[in-house]
Amino acid sequence: MPWLVITYDISDDRRREKVARLLLHYGDRIQQSVFTASMEKNEQDELRAQLAVLLRPGDHCEMFPVDQRLREFWVSWKDDVEEYSAIRVFG
Repeated sequence: MPWLVITYDISDDRRREKVARLLLHYGDRIQQSVFTASMEKNEQDELRAQLAVLLRPGDHCEMFPVDQRLREFWVSWKDDVEEYSAIRVFG
């Protein structure tokens, strides 16, 4: 299943919270306005349609595909840096 990194920059608090709640249905929050999700093309299309309803001029939202081969380099540092599961290494 394809992996995506989804980011947004939305100035309106209410709309930003709606987008965050929507993205939580599809994936995991890794930073305040950065999510990761694994979803098929039809789910991506569904998400795009829902975002199109919520987003307004001036809002910024990006969905970046992550090559599945890079998942072996995926490290998520937790609050306790002695425990980790994987880090994104590009380059």
